[in-house]
Amino acid sequence: MKIKGRLIIYTLISGLFLLFDQVLKYFARLNPDYTYYLWKPWLGWEYFPNPGIAFSLPVPNWLVIIFTPLVLLGLIFWYIKYLSKKSSIIYHLSFIFILTGAISNYIDRVIWGVTIDYLRIFTGIINLADVMIVAGVLLLIIQNSKIKK
Repeated sequence: MKIKGRLIIYTLISGLFLLFDQVLKYFARLNPDYTYYLWKPWLGWEYFPNPGIAFSLPVPNWLVIIFTPLVLLGLIFWYIKYLSKKSSIIYHLSFIFILTGAISNYIDRVIWGVTIDYLRIFTGIINLADVMIVAGVLLLIIQNSKIKK
């Protein structure tokens, strides 16, 4: 399958991840008292309205709402200038994951004023969008380390 076809498939899959993440966030927001643990208190479901950015760093919401679109535009321009010309599908997939995860968390900021987190993993609470962003960054790191070898 050609890269363009794969890119369309990966974009659709990431769109489904975005939709799934938003549905889970909606459920978490409607049921803030619901908790479920596979391994208490380290692994499970727990609602957390995160007013901070990554690692719960405190940043006023108005700054996040203003600067996130600028960062996303920069990411898109960076992709167009550098990654879109690369033949490796890993570059395209990582970009789509990062962008989709960022958009999902940005939607929360605009609608609710916080990011809705719901997955308890050890001492942190994250969401599927966070997982997509981290997966995208890890894919970029792995791909770049393979090229340097």
